[in-house]
Amino acid sequence: MEQAERQEIIDVHCHFFAGQEQAGIVARGLASLRAAGVRHLAVMGLVNPSLDDREVWKLIPQGFPNLGGPLFNEADDLLEFSRLQGAMLFPMLDTRCFTADNVPTLLQGYLQRGFRGIKGLYLGDAENDLGLHSVPATFGITLEQYHRREWEIFAFAQTHDLPVLYHMDARRYGEVMRAILEDFPRLRINFPHFGIGRKAFRQILDRYPNVFTDIAYMLPHIQSDPASYRDFISHYPDRVCFGSDALIYQPEIVLAYIELVKNLGLPTELEAKVFSGNPRRYLGVALG
Repeated sequence: MEQAERQEIIDVHCHFFAGQEQAGIVARGLASLRAAGVRHLAVMGLVNPSLDDREVWKLIPQGFPNLGGPLFNEADDLLEFSRLQGAMLFPMLDTRCFTADNVPTLLQGYLQRGFRGIKGLYLGDAENDLGLHSVPATFGITLEQYHRREWEIFAFAQTHDLPVLYHMDARRYGEVMRAILEDFPRLRINFPHFGIGRKAFRQILDRYPNVFTDIAYMLPHIQSDPASYRDFISHYPDRVCFGSDALIYQPEIVLAYIELVKNLGLPTELEAKVFSGNPRRYLGVALG
């Protein structure tokens, strides 16, 4: 890990799923990440204004152990962890459970409290790659109302220069993805996991310079075909960010992704872009 200690590392894609009871575990894990060169973690925290503990799970992927509250109201705890950890944590607001009402007002309130970015995922129908229920069905709204809600979120982020991480499959929802990017040309947006399908996502990267992606949750795929992913990263040297999809109390996953990148054999300059340069450009001035 000697090189990692010298190289600044910024993880643009972590999740919270924790509470105050995990404060000690989290603090020790973050200390180990600092020792490995990790300077910042962008951590997504959910808010849930209205869904009960049964309905909210319709919008949460299986396999992510939640150590926090059953309703996934994570804002208070994430902001407190961020205060205690100083600049290391970059809190991003997960908006998937927002209702369709008063979106700008809600976002402004969370921004004033300390959130510095926005996380979302496209759930216009139940055919998404995560196997989740759709937002229109969960909230009893139309697809048009859902799109209006998402567009209000994008407009707010663009106006306030906030980074957006938005899980969306370019293979199935490419037209919607392009509509977002046409309407918000100054929005810095990360479609993670290489946009789910690299072939479809190439068309997006080739056309829209404000788009980023990350390597989160891709470790087994990259390990099985490192040359192909190395070529993809080399073809888009200014777009791919380091990300792990780890929960905040899982430092071992972040460390595994650091080793993954180092073992790809990228040129030193390109490796530095993935670890730090691209994440800094994506997160923007809010990172400091």
